[in-house]
Amino acid sequence: MSLHRPAMLHSQSTTFQTNAPAGQSFTASSYLRRALDASPEIQQARQAFESSRHQWLSSVYSAALPTLSFTGTSYPYGHNPLNSYRFSSLRLNRSDMGFTTTASWNIFNSFQDYLTARSARLAKDSSQFSLQAVLQNRALEALGAFYDLSLKENLLSVTRQNLTAQKEQYDLSLDLYRNGLKSLADLLKSETDWRSAQLRMASAQADYKNSLVRFNLLLDRPLLQPAALETELAPGTTALPSIDADLDRALVLRPEVRKAQADLERGETVLKQSIRGNLLPSLTLTATWNREDPATYNQPGFALSAPNPNRQLFLGLSLPIDFNFFSQTHDVLASRADLRKTSAALSQAAREASRELHEAFIGLEQAIEEYHVSTLKETIAHRALRLVNEQYRQGSADAIRLAQAQLDYLEARVQKSRALRDIFMLRLEYKVATGEPLWQ
Repeated sequence: MSLHRPAMLHSQSTTFQTNAPAGQSFTASSYLRRALDASPEIQQARQAFESSRHQWLSSVYSAALPTLSFTGTSYPYGHNPLNSYRFSSLRLNRSDMGFTTTASWNIFNSFQDYLTARSARLAKDSSQFSLQAVLQNRALEALGAFYDLSLKENLLSVTRQNLTAQKEQYDLSLDLYRNGLKSLADLLKSETDWRSAQLRMASAQADYKNSLVRFNLLLDRPLLQPAALETELAPGTTALPSIDADLDRALVLRPEVRKAQADLERGETVLKQSIRGNLLPSLTLTATWNREDPATYNQPGFALSAPNPNRQLFLGLSLPIDFNFFSQTHDVLASRADLRKTSAALSQAAREASRELHEAFIGLEQAIEEYHVSTLKETIAHRALRLVNEQYRQGSADAIRLAQAQLDYLEARVQKSRALRDIFMLRLEYKVATGEPLWQ
C-alpha cells in the first residue's frame, strides 16, 4: 500500500501529463489543400486523365485534318535498282536522289473516324469522372484526418482534466483517512481510480499520436511532428436535409454514376464500331495530291509518264465478310457483352449512391440526437459530481459513489465530443453522397 509515499506517486503520474503539442497551425481548408496537393493517388488519376485527353485530341485531329508526307530516296553505294543496277561508289549527288510529296485527306470512311473520336471522348469523360471521384474520396479522407486529430486532442484534454481530478481526489482521501474521516477501503478505491485515470491518459496519448501519424502522413510530414489545429466546431442547424430531392441530385451529380454513364455510352459506341467494321460494308472517299521529283542520274530527256503533280478522288467499297466470318461475329458478340456489363455497372453505381446517401442521412440523424442528449447528460453529470464531491467531503458519500459520478461526467464529455465530430463528418459524407464536391 502507498500511504507513506504520495509524493512519489504524484511524480510518477506527471509522466503521463503532457501538454497539447504545439506546431505549425492548420485550418481545415489549408490542410485540405495541402493534402490534395500531396496525394499520389490524385496525381495518378490526374495523369490518367491527361493521357486520355491527349488521346481524344489525337483522334479528333486524325479524323479532321489531312496528312502530309515527304519521302526522299537514294542509293549512295552499290548496285542501284533505280539506275539499271549500275554500281555507285559512295556517290551522293542531287541527281541521284528522288523525292515524293503526298497530301491525303480522308473525306468519308463510313463514320469510322467519327466513332473513334466519340469513343475517345467518352473515355476522356470517364477518366475525368474517375479523377473527380478520387478527389472526392481523398478530400473526405483528409477532412476526416483533420477532425479526428481535433477530436483526439480534445479527448486528451478531457482525460488530462480527469487525471488531475482523480489525483486531487486521492490527495483528499489520503488527508481524510489520516484524520480518521475515511476508511482504508475508501482510500484504496481512490488510488485505484487514480491509477485507472493514468491508464486512460496513456491510452488517450497513444490515440492522439496515432491520429497525428495519420494527419502528417497525408502531408508527407515527419509522422510525429506536432500540429496546431484551428477549429471552431459547432453543431450548426439541427434541421435534416430532404433526402428525396438529394437522391435525385446524387443520381445526376455523383462522379461514380457519371463515370458509369460515360462507360455505358462508350460501350454503345464500341458496339457500333464493331458492327460497322465486322459486318457492314465500308464506303471510303479519299482526296489525294502527289508530286514526284525522281532521280535523273544525269540522263538528259528524263521525264515521267504520269502528270506531275497529280491529284485524284478515290472512292472505294469494301465488304468485310470473308472466310473469317465466325471470328468477326464473335467480336461483335464480345462488344455486346461488354455493353451489358457497363449497363449493369451503371445500375450498381445508382444502387451504391442511394445506399450511401441513406446511410449518411441516418447517421446524421443519429449524431444530432446523440449530441443533444449528451449535452444534457454532461450538464446533469456535472451537477451530480459537484453534489457527490461535497457529500464525500462531509462524509455522507463513499468513494464508490464519487468514482461513479466522476466516470459519468467523463463519459458524458467524451460522448459529446464524439457526437460533435460525428455531426461534422456525417455532413461531409452526406455532401459526398449527393455529389457536392468537397475539394473546391
